[in-house]
Amino acid sequence: MVNITFIKLGNITLTTLVDIMLDERASRTDINCKVISSSTKLKETNAQELIDLLEHIPTDLVVAVSPNANLEGPKFLVEKLKGKYPLIVISDEADKELRASWKEAGVGYMIAPFDPMIGAKKDFLDPSEMGIFNGHIISAFSACGVFTFITKQLDSVIENLKNSEEPKLPFKLLSSKAIVTDYPFSNGYSASKAMAALEILKQAGKQNVNGMYVEKDRNVSLIKLAAAHEMVRQASLLADEIRELEKSTNHLIKLPHAKDGKWLHKLHFYDEAHEKQ
Repeated sequence: MVNITFIKLGNITLTTLVDIMLDERASRTDINCKVISSSTKLKETNAQELIDLLEHIPTDLVVAVSPNANLEGPKFLVEKLKGKYPLIVISDEADKELRASWKEAGVGYMIAPFDPMIGAKKDFLDPSEMGIFNGHIISAFSACGVFTFITKQLDSVIENLKNSEEPKLPFKLLSSKAIVTDYPFSNGYSASKAMAALEILKQAGKQNVNGMYVEKDRNVSLIKLAAAHEMVRQASLLADEIRELEKSTNHLIKLPHAKDGKWLHKLHFYDEAHEKQ
């Protein structure tokens, strides 16, 4: 049994389901997951509160999920935890120097630049807009293979720990190419649409950053933020096309977990999930 603690400091879309993807049917017997969260807050004081809670939880692996790991809160969290636990950081942003320092310190990471910042101005963002924004990205990440890719990386580390091996932590700046070439799409058009969706999400993040922090004209800022959210919607529509395209040929590959954590495989609708030979 591997005890995994997910520390969620602030929120990006990956925060929402990253732990649940490891045990989608609540049937695994090889892992025990706990989640501690500061909700939307991500300052040093919030990080310290989570560190204090972590000390009371049996933990073999820590997965820390946070927006913009260059900020002081996430940096503080990593600094306090490195060397104490096998640690993997998941974020939408971490500069080259920070990633290099993590690798040197033995801190794993997966950075997803296509998990875009939200348009968080009070005259634009409300609970409904936030829910729709994240829902669109969840659809895109699911159909385009992002959740599957990240889950496979985590499962690989879990297998190391189950076998009492030194965990081989990921050191990955994720790209749309890496995601779509790893996921078992049934045809090239699905992969092409997935790459397009992820690239749109990446540009939407840049657009939101510009609208939030660069643009000084209030009205233009609102237009830019709304445009970024429209881009996210279009990425979700592409994701829906991908899923329907795969379903229409009866070649929709599914990869459920077995109870022991192994990945199972099925291709056609009436197939039984089985270990791939």
